[in-house]
Amino acid sequence: MKTLVGAMDGMGPADALHAVAELQKEVNRTEASLVRSARQAGLSWEAIAQCLGVTRQAVHRKYGKQ
Repeated sequence: MKTLVGAMDGMGPADALHAVAELQKEVNRTEASLVRSARQAGLSWEAIAQCLGVTRQAVHRKYGKQ
């Protein structure tokens, strides 16, 4: 991600926005994968929520049915 952010220097606004959108997609994929791994490892929704800085309800709503 640092490489992509660093590559944004000198980009026009549209290209930089596209790069940010790609970063957000990658972060979302990574977060989902880590939440699945955490659940498989036995972490509670509360523990995962604390790690992510959100409520238990928010993390369960987002990932509970996956």
